[in-house]
Amino acid sequence: MIEVNGKQVEWEEGITVEKLLKKMNYTFPKIVVRVDGKVIEKSDWEEHHIPDQSVVQAHHLIAGG
Repeated sequence: MIEVNGKQVEWEEGITVEKLLKKMNYTFPKIVVRVDGKVIEKSDWEEHHIPDQSVVQAHHLIAGG
């Protein structure tokens, strides 16, 4: 299991940040992702594998004024 934004999600062998975001339907154009407290750059999402028991935070950015 992994924790994604406070929810328990079944861990899958070889799951990457990109695959997880698609699985969770996180489609916002600007998202910041942390895995176990470390920010993962968007350019690394396709290759960054998420270990079992990880805590993932995915937050979309909103501009306001």
